[in-house]
Amino acid sequence: MRIRLRRKNMWNPLNWYSIEERSAALAQGGLFGLFFCASIVMLWKIFKSVQKYELPARDISKGHRWCPIDSFSNTAYCSICSTLIIDGYFCDSCGVCADYSCYKKADKTVQCKALSSDDCSMRHHWVKGNITGLCSCDVCEADCGTEAGLSDFHCCWCQRVVHKNCLNNMSETCDFGRFRSFIVPPFCVTLKKVGLKGRRHLVVDEVKLPPYRPWSPLIVIGNRKSGNNEGENVLRAFRCYLNPAQVIDLHEVKPEKALQWCKLITDQVCRILVAGGDGTVGWVLNAIDNLNIEPLPQICILPLGTGNDLSRILGWGHCYSGELEVRKILDQISSASITRLDRWKIKITPTRHLPIRHPPKDYFMNNYASVGVDALVALNFHKTRESKFYLFSSRIINRFLYLLYGAKDILERGCENLHEKVELYLDDKLVPLPAIEAVIILNIASWGAGVKAWNMGTPEKKYAPQRHDDGMLEVIGIYSSFHIAQLQIGMSEPVRLGQARNVKLKLLERLPVQIDGEPWEQSPAEMSISFHGQATMLCNSRQ
Repeated sequence: MRIRLRRKNMWNPLNWYSIEERSAALAQGGLFGLFFCASIVMLWKIFKSVQKYELPARDISKGHRWCPIDSFSNTAYCSICSTLIIDGYFCDSCGVCADYSCYKKADKTVQCKALSSDDCSMRHHWVKGNITGLCSCDVCEADCGTEAGLSDFHCCWCQRVVHKNCLNNMSETCDFGRFRSFIVPPFCVTLKKVGLKGRRHLVVDEVKLPPYRPWSPLIVIGNRKSGNNEGENVLRAFRCYLNPAQVIDLHEVKPEKALQWCKLITDQVCRILVAGGDGTVGWVLNAIDNLNIEPLPQICILPLGTGNDLSRILGWGHCYSGELEVRKILDQISSASITRLDRWKIKITPTRHLPIRHPPKDYFMNNYASVGVDALVALNFHKTRESKFYLFSSRIINRFLYLLYGAKDILERGCENLHEKVELYLDDKLVPLPAIEAVIILNIASWGAGVKAWNMGTPEKKYAPQRHDDGMLEVIGIYSSFHIAQLQIGMSEPVRLGQARNVKLKLLERLPVQIDGEPWEQSPAEMSISFHGQATMLCNSRQ
C-alpha cells in the first residue's frame, strides 16, 4: 500500500492517503485495514488534544529573560561588575541587570525568579541595587535607592526594599506582600517536561492551593505587538510582580493554552487581566466558551486598542497612557465589583442563488454589530492597515485614517439607499426603515470609541434604559458618514429603531458588515442574532 504525502497539512495522518487508497485498503485488508485507519485517527485526535491543553513554562535553568536597557531614560548598574551600564540588559522577571560583557556570566551565577519550587516555605529573593522610584526601607522607613551604584536590596516577590545594614533585621520568610492574593507561589506549581527528544519543553502540570486565604490568582494575557508594541512593556511590568508563568504572550501562545490556569486551579476563581483591545477581549471570551471553564473567571481589561468601548463602560479607561503603575492597577482589581456581560450568537446563513449551497457560519458579539456605512469605513481602514505599505502604528494615525475614510464616503455615498437593501426584524416583526445608510445593533452603551449613541438627545419613554446584562439589544440607524461625525461631537442623535431580544437582518445585496470591529463584505445572507450567555466581568470602581 503506497503512502502519498500531500503538500497541504502533511503532518495530518488523515491526509497521508487518498480516498481511493483508503477504500482499497479497506477492501483488501478487511478488518485489519479498518482497525489500522481507526487507530491512526484515534492517535491523531489524542495528539491534538494533548497539544491543545499544554500550558508552557519557561526553563529558568537556561538563563534570565533579558531585555535591552534604554540607557538614555534609565540608569542601571551591572549586577556582576557594578559598573554603569551603557550597553546592556535587564531581566524582566527578577530585575537583575548586566552589561553586554557580563550577561552570560549572570545566567550562570545569578538565579532568576523561580517558577516552581520543592520548598514548602518561601524565602525572600533579594536583588541588589537598581531600585526604581522613591521607596522607603521596610525596617527603618528611611529612603532607599538614593545612593549611586549598587546599593540596597529589593525582593522580587513581595516588592519590599531594605538597606544593606537593615537586611539582617528582616525575616527570612517571604509572605509575598500585600499582593499575595494575586500570586501563584512557586511551591504550589509542579512542572514537567514533555515533547520529543530535541524539542522537549516545560509545561505546568499541577497547581496546588496555598495555605492562606483569600487567594484568587491573576492571569495576565496580552499580545506584545498590541498598542504600538506597548503590550510588551505591560507584560514585562507584571512579570516583576507575579509568577512569570502567570504572564502569557498571545503572540507565542493561544488563549486556550493560557486559560489552562483556570482548569488547573479548580477550587478558586481566577481573575484574568486582558491587555489589549476589544478584539483581544473577544478572543479570550470565545476561548473560555470553547473550554467550558467552571467557575467562570473574572475578566478585567487594560486597554491597548484604539476604540476600547468595552473597557470604557467597565471603568478601565479608554487607552493605556504609557506610564504603567502596576501597584495602582492591582489595587483597582482588588476593589473591583463583579458585573455580567451579555454575549450574543450571530448566525449568518448565505442566500442560495446557485446550486452550491454555502454552510452557515457562527460568530459571537460582545459590543456591537453593524451593516452599512459604519462597517464600510472600518473595512477600508482594515484593508489599509493590512497592506504591506502600512508603516504606521499609532492611535493618532489610526484615528486620522478613520476620519479620512469617513470624509471620503460623504462624497461617494457607498451605502446609499441601504433601507432598500436590508430587511430588519425585531422579535420576528418587520420594522420599516427610513432612508438610512447603516443599521447598528448595540449590546453596550459605548460605540465608535466612546459615543453613547442610544442615550443621546431626548430618550423615548417607550424604551427601557440600556444595560449590558439585561438580555436586550438596542438597534439604531445612521443617515450618513456626516451623521456619524455629528454623533462623535454630540451634535445629533441616532434613529432609534427599537429594542429586542432577537434581531434578524436580511441582506438583499452584497454589503459591508462588522462584528466587534472585524469588518468584511458579506454576500446576500440572513443574519440571526440570539442570546448566547453571559461573561463575568470586573468593573472598576476607582475611575
